Amino acid sequence: MSHKKYAIGVDMGGTYTKFGLVDDQGTITRAQQIRTDSYRSPEDFVAALSLHLQSIVDYHDQDHTITGIGIGAPNANYHTGTIDRAANLPWRTYIPLRDMVASAMNIKTVITNDAKAAALGEMQFGVAKGMKDFIVVTLGTGIGSGIVSNGQLIYGHDGMAGEVGHIIAKPNGRPCGCGRKGCLETYASATGILNTAQKIMLANNLVPFENSQAITDAAMMGNPMALEIFNQTGKVLGKVLAHVHTVISPEAIIFFGGLANARDYLLVPTQKAFEEELLFVYKERKPQFLISALQHRNAAILGAAALVF
Repeated sequence: MSHKKYAIGVDMGGTYTKFGLVDDQGTITRAQQIRTDSYRSPEDFVAALSLHLQSIVDYHDQDHTITGIGIGAPNANYHTGTIDRAANLPWRTYIPLRDMVASAMNIKTVITNDAKAAALGEMQFGVAKGMKDFIVVTLGTGIGSGIVSNGQLIYGHDGMAGEVGHIIAKPNGRPCGCGRKGCLETYASATGILNTAQKIMLANNLVPFENSQAITDAAMMGNPMALEIFNQTGKVLGKVLAHVHTVISPEAIIFFGGLANARDYLLVPTQKAFEEELLFVYKERKPQFLISALQHRNAAILGAAALVF
C-alpha cells in the first residue's frame, strides 16, 4: 500500500490553465489544460475547470487521498484567497477563486501568485533545492516573481509583495495593463519582446515575427535582427534586476517561462547589463543566473501542489 501524498496543482495563466495530479516526490500525472481566455466569466471558467478536476479525482485510485488543490494564478492573494483585477486575465474583476473552487470541489483549496508557486516548485524539486535566498522570474505573457528570503516566500503584509514585473523600467514608457507606463513587463515579457521586435522589424521594412519562439528560432540561425531584439530586452531586464538585487541580495536569479527557453540569447545581454549596473559592494559575490530545471515539468503546477503539502 502506497503512503504517497497527492495534491492537484493548477497553474492559471492568461492564455492557458494547466493542471495535474502531483505526488510528494514531484511526479505529475493526468496533466491537462484548458484555454483561460475562452470563458466569458470567472463563473464559467470555474465551472469548466471543476469538471476537469473532478475527472482527475474520479480517475484517481480511491486508496490514495488527494490532500487538497493548490492554485497559482496572476495577482492571487495567499492571505485572502482572491484575485483582484489581474492585468493578464480576461476578466478585470474581483474573483474569490479559492472559495469558488473549494465550494465546487468540496476539497481544501489554497492559492498564491503564479510566480510564487513557481518559486516553491523550484525550492522543493528544482535548481533552488538547498538555497535560502533566491528569486524566480517568470517570463510569460507578463512578468512575475517569487522571492525567497531566509528560506521563506515573501508575501508582505497584504500578500502582494514581489511584483518585479511592475517596477518602472522606463519612465513614461510603454503603457502597461496595470494602468501605468514603462513597467518592466512591457519590455521583457513575451508580449514586451514582440513589441520591441515589431518596432525594429518595421523600422527595417521587414515582416514582424509572429511570436517569441520565432524570435528565438531566428536568433539560433544568427539573424542579426533577432539578436538585437534580445540585446535590447536583456539591457532593460538586467538593469531592473540589478536594482532588485540591491534590496534582497539573492544567491541566484532563476528564469522560468517561455521566454527563458531563449537561454543565452537572452541571459548573456541580461547578465552583462546586470553587472554593469550592480552596486560595487556586490561585485565580489555576484548571484548565479540559472534556467529553471523544471521548465518542461511545469514548476507552477508543482509549486501550486507544494502549497498543499
